[in-house]
This record gives sequence, C-alpha cells and structure tokens, in this order.
Amino acid sequence: MTLPEPSTNSVQSSWLATAFPEALRSDVRAVADLIRSGNVTGHGLPVVVRGESLNIPYRICNNPDETLFASLNEIQATVYACVLTRHHDGHVRQRQIERIIASSEPWVAPFVTQLCGEYVIEILGAVEANLPSMDQSTYGVFFRENPQFFQVTSDRMISYWDCYYRWLYKRKSDYVGFRLFDRFREWSAAA
Repeated sequence: MTLPEPSTNSVQSSWLATAFPEALRSDVRAVADLIRSGNVTGHGLPVVVRGESLNIPYRICNNPDETLFASLNEIQATVYACVLTRHHDGHVRQRQIERIIASSEPWVAPFVTQLCGEYVIEILGAVEANLPSMDQSTYGVFFRENPQFFQVTSDRMISYWDCYYRWLYKRKSDYVGFRLFDRFREWSAAA
C-alpha cells in the first residue's frame, strides 16, 4: 500500500507548527494555509520558550506575499512576520523587525535574537534603535532558558563582524552587534 504524498500545506504546517507554541496551533495553521509554499533550508534552530521546545527554521525560500498582513488577525500577523524573519532575502527580514520588535510575546524572542546573529548590519541597527520598546524581562527569561542558542548566536555575530566589518569597526564598542549582545547579557543577568 502506498501512502499519498503529504500536501505542501501539510508539510508547511508541520514545520511551522514546531516553530511556535502549541497554544497557537490554530493561528499557525491559518497562516500556513495562506502562505505560498516554500523550501526550508538548513537545520532548524532548537530553542525553549517558557519550557516548551520549539524549532525555528534557519531559512525559508519562497515568494512572500506581504499583502496578506491585512487579512490576518494580530497573532497571525505576528506569526507571519516571525516566519518572514527567516526569509532568504535580507530586505524581507529587515522589514519584519518593525512588525515584531515591540511584541512582548515570549515566542517572538527567538526570531528577533536570531536576526541579531546575522550579517545584515541594517537589521542590527533597527534592533538597537528599538531596544527601549523591547520587553527586557521576556528576553532575559528567553536568554536564561537558552544559553547555548544565545552563545552560538553571539558567536555568529562575532564571526560576521570579523569577516565583513572588522576593517570598518576596529573597536568592538563601535560595532552594533557587540552593543546589542552586551545589552542582552545585562537583561539575562537581571532576575
């Protein structure tokens, strides 16, 4: 007996479902049903959010339809923006920061944090500009729950600085990535 191939949407729903808390399944399913199919590349990024294991996609490759935001409720729009932070196009990722940066939802923190370990300096600048609107407590809890993810992401930021920006920002205090992770360490240390 041959089982039918899973539909693109069911495959998409399954990887999306692992990226968000169980309590959001109906909203995640609604987003998965609306977005165009795409490929997920690279290994997922395992994190823990308030005790629940999640797996954030490393990259997605699709044609994003940002007009969908108008048809989504607030949670669905935030889910979709989080998904697009994993898009292969840095411009798409950068546009999503403005949509999610002020959210105090704990499940947004891994998506924002992951962006801080990437090479697009404009994204790092946008995060730094929005530090006052970020929920320090939510991020501090996330960082304490995920020390390995935090360290790998910080190391990745340092590697990109070394490769692309060291010649321009010779002192670490001049590079936005170091300033961000210094602040994140302060938030993590706060009880």
